[in-house]
Amino acid sequence: MKAHHVIFLLVLLLCGCDGPDAEPNAELRELYAELDMEIARSHDYEVVKENRIADLRRQLARTRDAARKTEIINGLISEFDAYNADSALHYISLNLRRPEVLATPGGHTRLTIKRADVLAHAGLFSDALATLDAIPRDSLTRDILEQYYSTCCATYQYLSEYTNEHDTALGHERRRALYVDSLRAVSDSASFNHVVFVMIERARNGDADTAATVLKSCLNEYRSGTRDYSIMASNLAYIYKIAGAVDDYKRYLVLSAISDVKGAVKENMSFREVATVMFEEGDVERANRYLKKSIADANFYSAMMRNAQSSKILPVIDDAYAQLQNRLASRLRLLVMATTVLAVVLVIFILLILKQFRGLRHANAEINAANAELSVISERLRAANSELEERNYELRDFNRTKEQYAGLFMEYCSSAISALQHYQQTLRVLATQGANRAALMKKLESTEAADLLLKNFYVSFDEAILNIYPQFVDKFNALLQPEERIVLKTGELLNTELRLFALIRIGIDDSAKIAGFLRCSISTVYTYRSKMRRRAINPESFEDDVRNIA
Repeated sequence: MKAHHVIFLLVLLLCGCDGPDAEPNAELRELYAELDMEIARSHDYEVVKENRIADLRRQLARTRDAARKTEIINGLISEFDAYNADSALHYISLNLRRPEVLATPGGHTRLTIKRADVLAHAGLFSDALATLDAIPRDSLTRDILEQYYSTCCATYQYLSEYTNEHDTALGHERRRALYVDSLRAVSDSASFNHVVFVMIERARNGDADTAATVLKSCLNEYRSGTRDYSIMASNLAYIYKIAGAVDDYKRYLVLSAISDVKGAVKENMSFREVATVMFEEGDVERANRYLKKSIADANFYSAMMRNAQSSKILPVIDDAYAQLQNRLASRLRLLVMATTVLAVVLVIFILLILKQFRGLRHANAEINAANAELSVISERLRAANSELEERNYELRDFNRTKEQYAGLFMEYCSSAISALQHYQQTLRVLATQGANRAALMKKLESTEAADLLLKNFYVSFDEAILNIYPQFVDKFNALLQPEERIVLKTGELLNTELRLFALIRIGIDDSAKIAGFLRCSISTVYTYRSKMRRRAINPESFEDDVRNIA
């Protein structure tokens, strides 16, 4: 088989790779890319939120003023509201026991309603309804009634989504609709609760256009990254779904997900919905990634309802993702086999050329011997001089041809070997990444694939390390002298020094292996390790301390 036939076979194999069933429009592609970028930065957003929480906790521990304590605890409740249900409930209970809150008109009731809201979000519906039922509605002011009715609407909405029994779900829907009517009577038409719940009900009753117009107008008043923006965008997506406007549904759903990432919102439904959209579009890899994030967020928040909803579609997407990986693996195996055949063909071709080279060297030696002999007897063969000159001319032409052939051979061998090395390198990148057809084609055509893959690999490595050891950077810095601690640049997860010691933490202690991973020399690795020991609080036990970071 000729080499170009093998290459043609490889192209056919690549063309046979499956891809997504549908291609989103340009705006949606940009939004998907933006969502992926924000997910990559999600740790940074969570660090900012954790820092705010830590600051509030420090303030709470220091302050002695009762009113200020109440204010700080309310701030902690706000921070944990959509972040961690257990912590939110803890601080709500803490404030409910404070005399200052009990003495504030309506303060205790507002916190009790907030407690019911958090319980509903966490999927503790019985506790949420019991808490709401214990509140005497007749004594509530108009603004507290609005909070009460909106919480009832949300609770019965979650119940209808959570239950598997059709008749039971319809009963919850009827209760929700009744509370929407009550909310309409006590709320201002421009209030957040009115816009969210009343407009959704209006869309369900057939007036989706008006509801969408109102929500789009109100959405401009909120900033992406806030909980209110996420809820508003999510509801707007739901209205467009009812109206059959598929692209607008996807657009606002992704905008809601982006806002959830920016706001470090863990109690969300956007990622589950976006995962479903990705699955329907055939982008199984993204669907799997988004769904796993949805489940991880639900577990962090302690949201049993969201976890149960995501778990229903997890087996379907997991199975599709496994099938996709199997198909890609099969094609990669075929590519490896084809490359092996090509390599064998090239090796055989090179061996044949080397054999020809040896024949040429032997012929050249014989020609040189003949030339020497002809020189000795040239005086006696003057009559044949012209014939010999002609033969010598032919021999010179032959030597020039030989040199040109040798040059062409060397150039071809160099080109063939370079092509083989490049192709093998490309296959290694593809085998490492395991992407879909579109990604594979793009990687094979791009000259920057290796650099991009290495960069993405470091990002994935950094994320994996920080997922396994979330406090790795802080705990590592705690081992260093205060003035020697590492300060990461904006957007960095880990730098080269942190990656080196992250490798040591996971058991890769050999400097040669570390140098190969970091693409640097062994001496550079030794230098990093030595310098960092000198910066440590306990130099003698520094690396053992790194290995013990939890």
